[in-house]
Amino acid sequence: MKLKILIYMNEESFSSGKKDLKELIRSTNDKFIKEDLIRFLKIPSYTSNTAAIKEAKDFITSYISNFCDKIIDIEGEMNPLLLAEVDGDIKDRLLIYMMYDTQPVNKEKEWIKKPFGAEITDLPKPLDKLGKVIIARGAYNSKTPLLCFLNVVKLLKEEEKLPISLLLLIDGEEELGSPTLLNTLKIKKNTFNACTDAYYPSIKQDLNKISVLKLGYKGILSLTIKVSTTNKELHSAFSAMIPNPAQDLIFVLNSIYSENKFKINSLSVPYKMTKKENIIIENLMESIDLGIIKEKAGIRQTLIDDPKGNFIAYLFNPTFNISTLKSGYLENGVKNMVANKAECNIDIRFAHDISVNLIFEEIKKKVNNLTRNLKSRFEIILNMGYDRSKVRENSILVKSLVDSFKELGFTTQIWPISAAAAPLSQIQSQLGLNFIVGGLGIGGYAHAPNEFVQVNSILNTRLSNYLFLKNYVDLYSEV
Repeated sequence: MKLKILIYMNEESFSSGKKDLKELIRSTNDKFIKEDLIRFLKIPSYTSNTAAIKEAKDFITSYISNFCDKIIDIEGEMNPLLLAEVDGDIKDRLLIYMMYDTQPVNKEKEWIKKPFGAEITDLPKPLDKLGKVIIARGAYNSKTPLLCFLNVVKLLKEEEKLPISLLLLIDGEEELGSPTLLNTLKIKKNTFNACTDAYYPSIKQDLNKISVLKLGYKGILSLTIKVSTTNKELHSAFSAMIPNPAQDLIFVLNSIYSENKFKINSLSVPYKMTKKENIIIENLMESIDLGIIKEKAGIRQTLIDDPKGNFIAYLFNPTFNISTLKSGYLENGVKNMVANKAECNIDIRFAHDISVNLIFEEIKKKVNNLTRNLKSRFEIILNMGYDRSKVRENSILVKSLVDSFKELGFTTQIWPISAAAAPLSQIQSQLGLNFIVGGLGIGGYAHAPNEFVQVNSILNTRLSNYLFLKNYVDLYSEV
């Protein structure tokens, strides 16, 4: 009761003496985009760009230094992790996870504007209907939501209106699988003792302006398989008498996954949907427009024609993706030769409630058995991995977000899980905290050419950040 009275008195005095908070956010929006966001998006902070990563980290540190009570710069395996404390009206802290690194730029010729130019323009049809957008790597995933949230916290602190204390966890290695973050969760558990829940600010509206809120993420395993021999690269006339790493690699890959099915025990059994998940799917099929989802993602072909079957497969089926496969002569023209090495990068995503270590050890064992009689040398490298994560639909986190979207006039679609992966399971398993990803705003083409955020939706991103914090405190005070 004391908490509710305090909040009411603060809002009363605020409205009588200062600008309304929502009006303050609206009135500063254009300035924020031009002076803060575009400047931040121009920094080419893809994970391996050390100089730009430092520039982005310094930008964030400078941006939060006036309102954070403590900022810790944790040295990372590649890039720093920032940990910052912000005091609010309540001493208990909400953990806020964000990331400032991005994927590198791919297929630069397909970009309509410079990938780190952060220019305001129009997208080609059919997305020209969105109006003005900012084109930049990281505009959608996830530098825009990061800075929008920090800007709102900055305004709230300046007005002495931050309703709850925060612990900011800002990751510079998310695209690597967050190794420093995961290690920090293990060795610095006491740092998070005051945290109540965890939130990852994002922009998650579809092209119909409906907010999409997902109750968890798939787990992921990323690995590399390298195959080699001691031979030089020889003429293909010798292929009958020497081992071929490319052929041996293909043999092994087909023994792990082929014809859209896993051949390892842990993922060979189909995911069994719960009763609640079935209900959510049935409700979604009445309102969801898969055509819009495919249009936004740039999908032209799918494996399954049935819309419902295709959607269920997208959410729940385990995936085996070869993102890199290279061997042999890779220059122009043709050269008949036997490669002396081959390698591939694989990512496996899964909704199953199983350990990522179990999957990796099973693959390792299978590869060792299969290659026992092969002459090629095999090396299996674990890049990163984490289990799936889930949050209850009736949690404070979910209710706070849904209420904030509703207050701004937007409806919410609840999805049972996301087909993407994020290191959220470790925050749950290591810290025992619920975790949610969500927020208003329209963007797309993560990891692809012409990544964008819609200019007109940025205001709603910032407004929903404020309303989420306010609603969270209101609900938290009732528990």
